[in-house]
Amino acid sequence: MEELETNIRAVAVDVLSEEWHEEDILNKTPVVIKKITKRKGGFTLHMQSPYEDIEWYFSKGLTLFNFMEGSKGKFLRIEHEDGQYWVDLPPDRSVLHFLKEFMED
Repeated sequence: MEELETNIRAVAVDVLSEEWHEEDILNKTPVVIKKITKRKGGFTLHMQSPYEDIEWYFSKGLTLFNFMEGSKGKFLRIEHEDGQYWVDLPPDRSVLHFLKEFMED
């Protein structure tokens, strides 16, 4: 298993339902992405929130990568295809290189 140690500040968001609206956002939490690990068919973001450690799993072909523009500049959104959860982070070069194979689908 390949691993990338990081210390990137990000925002993790998960929602209440598949048919979510802005008011359905359950949890919008500042996190620090401590590590990214690759596994067969996907990758895991290992994050530390103010309250707990979180691991979110993403699968190849079921993950959306979008570069977006916000009030603080450009950021990368890594989103599970069903829209249930996503992470917004600065477009870090080492992360982009590490996850390149998942972004090419």
